[in-house]
Amino acid sequence: MLNTICKHNCKDCYALLVCAVHAIKDQQGSIYVETEECIGCGCCRTSCMEFSYDKALKDKTVEWLKGVG
Repeated sequence: MLNTICKHNCKDCYALLVCAVHAIKDQQGSIYVETEECIGCGCCRTSCMEFSYDKALKDKTVEWLKGVG
């Protein structure tokens, strides 16, 4: 299942760059997390919070990233 993270307002998606299992996808101008691939490490959230313009993952939990919450 794909969960929409954001509409890709940043110049570069830092979450996409740091995902070790490549669960973050850039499709049709939006950034998604593939919940079946996500291991819930939180690296995407950390990079988004630190480097992104819109901080789309600020309120997302590990459970949300993995499609549980």
